[in-house]
Parts: sequence; structure tokens; C-alpha cells
Amino acid sequence: MYPDFIGIGAQKAGTTWLHRNLRAHPEIWMPRKEVHYFNRKIHDHRTGIGRFLSRRAADAQWRKQFKHSIKVHLSELSLEGLLGDFRYYAVPYNDRWYASVFEPKRGRTTGEITPAYSVLDKGMISHVHELMPGAKIIFMMRNPIERAWSQAVMSFDKAEPGSARFMSEERFLRRFERNGLTLLTDYRRTLENWSSFYPEHRIFVGFLEDVRFHPEDLLRRLYGFLEVDPSFEPPAAREKIHSRSDDTMPTSLAIHLARTYHDELEQLHERFGGYASFWLYCAQKLIEDPAPKESVSYPLFESPLWEEWISGAGGSRAAELREAGGQSGPLSSVQALR
Repeated sequence: MYPDFIGIGAQKAGTTWLHRNLRAHPEIWMPRKEVHYFNRKIHDHRTGIGRFLSRRAADAQWRKQFKHSIKVHLSELSLEGLLGDFRYYAVPYNDRWYASVFEPKRGRTTGEITPAYSVLDKGMISHVHELMPGAKIIFMMRNPIERAWSQAVMSFDKAEPGSARFMSEERFLRRFERNGLTLLTDYRRTLENWSSFYPEHRIFVGFLEDVRFHPEDLLRRLYGFLEVDPSFEPPAAREKIHSRSDDTMPTSLAIHLARTYHDELEQLHERFGGYASFWLYCAQKLIEDPAPKESVSYPLFESPLWEEWISGAGGSRAAELREAGGQSGPLSSVQALR
């Protein structure tokens, strides 16, 4: 009854787009995005009554979701939906509860996406493996500079809508350090921890640049990885999901993030090349710029830096990525493109 695959992140790296396009496939069944079992609910054994009476912020969000879902299913007169809501929201969380989330599969391939799973420690991943030794893992990556900035902006806007536009550098850095954004962007740690339990051929690595430039190729490979019909063409493959209206980021903060992640980027460049080499190129350009402007284009693959990098090496980078249809694929087969 456990899922056949799990999307483990990274946060702000295209996981909502991924969820929508996987869920659209007729051979795949998925529950709502972000079940949060292994990072949060597994430690909460209360009943629904306890969550209703709690004053914790997390429980306030739970009550909001529960009420909304109940309202939807009442308006649809869906007894099955109401029973599903009861199973999902009102019973104690445990491994049996997690399995019940996937009961409506009806012979289809099932999975869930919770980006917070990217930071699980090996002890919890070991438990995941005990329940689902044959599962497949999907991990989306994004330029660490962009990912950290995007999540910080989301964090500010959730607390105070629109405040991200006016945040000071000092305030950003405090939030950046306090929220542990560095750990959420430690892709090497994530891949090392999960590959300690799952072989590389069962870990699919996706790049946000492929969502932008090669979405159909990315989905075709991913459908094949999940052993469902790879010829299916989802209607939302080229739709932008949760795209922010702001198209710049402050250069001073971009430089700080470039310095923070420089060593990480060098190692990702050595392992993956390709898009990771572009990430390193961005960091080096930001750090070395003698006269930086007040802001830089965002996302960076839509900035002049992308054109500079892609036209380098005699144009071979563009040709190689175009011929390969992007770089995403099983970790065992992702080659270091130069």
C-alpha cells in the first residue's frame, strides 16, 4: 500500500510543476502535494480532536485545510471524499495512516512529493527504506543562489505580504541564517544520504533549467523512469507555476549567496557539469564583478549570464544540451556535460 515513488525536493525547484504534470498522467495517482509524514507527522500521534483544540500555528493550518476540504466534498456530495477526509485528518498518524493515504490507487502507480524530505537524516531515510525498499526517488535541483533567494522571499511574503520588496540586506541575512536555508540547498548531502539506501539507478535527478528549456524531454524521461507511458503529453508542461512577478534580485544579496555556496557549486560542477557549471559561472561572475549594478536579472537562466555561458566553448554547450534534450535523468546515467 505504500507509494511507488517519492519526490523529496528541493524546495522552490519546480516541485509544484512536477506534481501537476505527474498527477495529470492517467497511469499515476497522487494525493495532495506535501504529505509531510516523514519530516513532521510521524512524530505526532494525537487524534483530530487534539489538533482541533491545539493553539500551535501548524495545527491552525491543519484546521484551515480540513475545513476547506470538507466544504469542497460537501458541495460535491461526495461520500467517498468525506470518508477520505476523515482518514486523512482525524486519525492518529502512523505508518498505517501513511499507507491509507494511497488506498485510492486502483492499480495505478502512486507517489507523493514533499520537498522537506530532502533534509531528512539517515535514521529517518532508513525507516523510509524499511517501508518502501523498492521505491523510486525524484530530486529536483535549482541554482542554489536562486533557490535560497526564492525561499527567503516566500518566507517574508508569507509573514507580511509584499514585504520582500523592501527587506534590508541585514534582515535578509538574519532570516537566511535562522531558517537553515543552507541545509535545504545542500544537494550533495541529500544525494549522499538517499543514495546510502537507494541505488543511483532508482534516484532521478531533475534540473529546473530543463523545466524551462526542455520540459517535454524531462517529463518523457521521468514517465519512463516511473514505468508509465512516456508518450503521454500533459497539458501543463510549459506552464509556469508559482512564478513571481519580480524579475530581479538585489546584487548585494546575490553576491553574498554566491560566496556562501561557492565551494558547494565547485563540487556540483565537478559532478554534473552542464547546468551546475552554469551555476558556478554565475557565482564567479557575481563575486568578481568590479562594478556591480544594484540588481541582477532573476531567474539567472533568463539573464545575460546565461547567454554568455551558453555561447562559450565555441557554442558547444548549447549544441550538447540541445542534442541531449537537457540533462535530467537517473543519477546513475547523468553525465557531466561540459
